[in-house]
Amino acid sequence: MTKREDHIPEPPITVYQQLAFPRGSGPAPRGVLARFRVYLPDQPGSLAGFASAIALAEGNISFFHYDRSLDSSRVAAEARFPGEAALDGLKASLEERSYLAEPAPAAQQEIFVTAAESVLEIKVRLANRPGMLAAFAELLASHRANVIYMLYNEVLDPESADIAMATASPQEITALLQAINERGYHYRVVYRGSGEQEAANIIGLKLVEKFFLRLKGLLPASDLAGIQSIVESSGEIYQDLVQFATEAGNDLEAGDVYETVLTFASRSRSSIGDKFHTVAMGQLDFPGSVTLTGFRLPTSENIYLFRHGDELTLIDAGHGIYYDDVKKLLRARGMDPARVTRIFITHPDTDHVGMAGYFEEEFGTAIFMHAESASVMENMNRAHGASGGLLNLNKYYTRLSSRFTECRFPAHPQYFASNPGATIGGFVVIDSFSIGPLRFDVLESRGGHTPGLAFFLNREFGLLFTSDYLLNAKSLRPEDKEHLSLYRYLLTSPNRDSRIYREETAALKAMMLTLGRELSVHNGNAYIFPGHGDYYAAASLEEK
Repeated sequence: MTKREDHIPEPPITVYQQLAFPRGSGPAPRGVLARFRVYLPDQPGSLAGFASAIALAEGNISFFHYDRSLDSSRVAAEARFPGEAALDGLKASLEERSYLAEPAPAAQQEIFVTAAESVLEIKVRLANRPGMLAAFAELLASHRANVIYMLYNEVLDPESADIAMATASPQEITALLQAINERGYHYRVVYRGSGEQEAANIIGLKLVEKFFLRLKGLLPASDLAGIQSIVESSGEIYQDLVQFATEAGNDLEAGDVYETVLTFASRSRSSIGDKFHTVAMGQLDFPGSVTLTGFRLPTSENIYLFRHGDELTLIDAGHGIYYDDVKKLLRARGMDPARVTRIFITHPDTDHVGMAGYFEEEFGTAIFMHAESASVMENMNRAHGASGGLLNLNKYYTRLSSRFTECRFPAHPQYFASNPGATIGGFVVIDSFSIGPLRFDVLESRGGHTPGLAFFLNREFGLLFTSDYLLNAKSLRPEDKEHLSLYRYLLTSPNRDSRIYREETAALKAMMLTLGRELSVHNGNAYIFPGHGDYYAAASLEEK
């Protein structure tokens, strides 16, 4: 058996063709054609230093490619030299600058480009002779322009290069263009950044910078101070997202995921304070002076408020970013937020649990939820325990959503007893609780949507809180529906197991239709309180 040899990586400089350079009528001296793999610091002047080193070695570049969005330091190049002695001198120069040593991978991508207005892309004519690229690169360096993309290919066009760069300010771009004109270069502007241009169109930007610029354009100016920490959060999961895209086996870029989540994030972060708004649903009154009112928050999720004497109880808690606004909402309606003594959580998605930790911390509010919610919160993954590659993206969504919407999971939740008892409509009753004289059974989900999901059912008055089942889509605005379609764009499903979810939906519908018929004998009605959209009479399920 032959011992397998370890793979030997390609050297950073490879001489792969001996050349003869004709010079007048005399004999043709021998030359070499070499290709390079070098690593330049991601900073102004790096390209100028590399090109100048080649020029000093009498090299003439025939191919050059650098795309900072793919690798912020790696450059692929090819050049012709008079002989191997010149190439050896260049190699020593590059080693002295540490340009041949591959840098250790960064734990997190750094952000250099912070304004689209400071980015310029041009197509410039450069004479095909040694030193021309070096001279142009030195001009860019003198204006502190950092090259973020460059492509020169002698085969395609021996006197044209595409170069994108980032400067310190838009004013520096103006000064740079003036200097290029004064030096007599012929060029065409391909892109000059503006606030109206999508950051995704800027060639050479890292995904994390596109993310930053897009976020900067979406958020109100008053919130810009928090952008950096959010971007750092994206940096932590950047490689995971890229890996996901690779495993998915399609052309999705991680940036597409960012763009979709940003649309939702910008809505939540730009709908606070003076721009906070709710849709209040009709109040229901029950014996024992108990009232129930539902409120739809700006990103479509509902919270339900029971008022019984001086005590307030919430079903679900919405995104954490709305906490201060929800407190103001309660006070405006004559209720003290400190009276919210209990919150019952249907499931641990950030739009249903996000405020719970704030109430717990400030007022000592008791938070009740299913025991399996613990694994979701601990692992920051709304689909924890599920299988299948596409479902892995739920982890990234949970982490981004939590940071954007300032989710605060409860530190000390109380879990439902999980003592299986009777079944109702095919769902196991694991616990119960009361709000005033109203008694609710806690029905355990079979796991179709997320782990740790429960339904709350009051059979006496026919009240069922369904979380993200049996939604009232007709009552939602177009932007609400767009938010709920988020997972379609993430190439995954909002449900942990779509087959089980469909079975549960059918079972809930059948259960409430049966309960509604039973209550109608005594002129009663059954009502469904979904996590999104207005509550509605169960009888309307006949039409769905």
